[in-house]
Amino acid sequence: MITRVAGLACLFLLALGVEASARCSVPRIRTFDNQASNGYMTADSGKPCRIRFHSSSGPMDRVDIVQRPTNGTVQTDGLMGVTYRSHAGYAGSDSFTYARKGMSKAGTSSTRTVHVSVTVK
Repeated sequence: MITRVAGLACLFLLALGVEASARCSVPRIRTFDNQASNGYMTADSGKPCRIRFHSSSGPMDRVDIVQRPTNGTVQTDGLMGVTYRSHAGYAGSDSFTYARKGMSKAGTSSTRTVHVSVTVK
């Protein structure tokens, strides 16, 4: 009886449009002054997935999208990160590249470029 009630409750919540939380997985991406790095992301189709920037050795003052994704969109969140969202219904591979620009710890110009490979489910 309890199992049946729990099952009915789940069906009721689904009928109301309550969905499981979106999957967004981004392992930490290490970057270095004036070097390119690779990053990876797994995201649900049509749902936002954010890369949060961590501290760097020197101040960063700009984020540029170098290469836009083919099957979605990416936008900067100021100097805090970038957010990717695939086109609704798309599943497969995508990618984009961003660059953080600023100063190194030594006070010289620094660019940290990251190519992100995305798996959309």
